[in-house]
Amino acid sequence: MKRKKSTVAELAQLTGKKRRENLIRGAKEEGKVTFYTSTAPEDIQSLLLAFGMHYPFIQTEMVRDKGTVLRERIIQEYRDGGSPADVIELSDINLGKLKQRGLIRSYLSPEAKPYPDRLRESESCWVAEQRNFLVLAWNTRLLEEALIPDSYDGLLNPRLQGKIVVEAHDASWMAALTAHWGEKRGIDFFRSLGPQLGGVRTGHQIIAEQIAAGSVVLSPTIHSNNSEWLKRRGLPIDWRPLSPVVTELVGAALPVDPPHPHAALLLIDFILSIEGQKILRLWKRVPCHPGVEADPPYMNSGFDTILVDAKSFLARESDLEKLWHELILAHSGQ
Repeated sequence: MKRKKSTVAELAQLTGKKRRENLIRGAKEEGKVTFYTSTAPEDIQSLLLAFGMHYPFIQTEMVRDKGTVLRERIIQEYRDGGSPADVIELSDINLGKLKQRGLIRSYLSPEAKPYPDRLRESESCWVAEQRNFLVLAWNTRLLEEALIPDSYDGLLNPRLQGKIVVEAHDASWMAALTAHWGEKRGIDFFRSLGPQLGGVRTGHQIIAEQIAAGSVVLSPTIHSNNSEWLKRRGLPIDWRPLSPVVTELVGAALPVDPPHPHAALLLIDFILSIEGQKILRLWKRVPCHPGVEADPPYMNSGFDTILVDAKSFLARESDLEKLWHELILAHSGQ
């Protein structure tokens, strides 16, 4: 008797011993998985190669771009009739926007069980698999020790005017700190920070590389793993946490209608697994699996953190983006 094909919704909710068997059987027929990601391609390539060793019958394809660009691409693809994306890896804010439009669906993965609730989307539409800590980074040759801020208020030192750069799309950083401090203190701080800026640029990794190259002196919106990676290569960059450190979550999501759903769920399982998380760690990512420590451990410990509240941010996104433009972007001419 011919086996009835499961719908994507049914596959996404599969549990039990036969789940993996069913996914492998279907993935052999599909033969491909397309991974949309905002993570650097060299980092993800190792992950996909390892996945391919477990599942040599699945051809992997990667589509990589900046998070906001990729999000808008997916939205446009669905407007045009459908997206080739099988797995989407983006920040929780970008995933939240896709969820608002009904473009991702909930799923169950046995590999998600060890992850605490705070790292899972409330309706199981994604699980956070890596963290980005926004820290202060500076060029060690261009900034004297006495001027290195040890708090956010230290960024307001008049001697730093014109030396500070922030990432253009970090309104969520402002929102998280303002929610933590209270609206008055938060707005007062960012109103004072604007005139201190020497520029606003796009791309956290690009700005980190510019700091190491000496074209930027310092920035409080650099991912700790980018700074650490460049520092380990012997480049003149260092970093420190400013308390509290704003933390962004990056999650793996299943599109509402993936072309290769069996292979997609196998890839999500692999990303969330200890093996997948250790591969991300090799590339200086900060994994979310509680059984996989960051390398070095101080990238993920010894400082206070606050999470970007994606749901709250999206509820006020228009107002927060206007405020970000008024307080920060307007000082860069953007």
